[in-house]
Amino acid sequence: MEKDFDFNRIGKRMPYRIPEGSLDEMEANIWNEVQDGLPQIHKRKRYRLRIFATSLAVAASVALLFVFSPVFHKEQTDSFLKVEQAFANLSQEDQAYMLAVYQEDLFMNE
Repeated sequence: MEKDFDFNRIGKRMPYRIPEGSLDEMEANIWNEVQDGLPQIHKRKRYRLRIFATSLAVAASVALLFVFSPVFHKEQTDSFLKVEQAFANLSQEDQAYMLAVYQEDLFMNE
């Protein structure tokens, strides 16, 4: 074993050799394979995009149906009457407390 070990020599030499031009050949082969597979990738992407766009359109139409549909909107003409009846069913102390809270509410007084 050598007593004068030099750390500067470690990692400076390549442990293997390859023939000249093999990396260029490998790169050309990879590009050929990739270019042959590109149309299939684009077809898949277009198909997925169509499915996504279709499902998005269906979801938007269903959402619009729920928002603007007259079936789901019931007219409540007697809603204030129900509130008055519920308030009348409270005890006197609860009614006084509710009135005090509503009178102190900043947003209701503006």
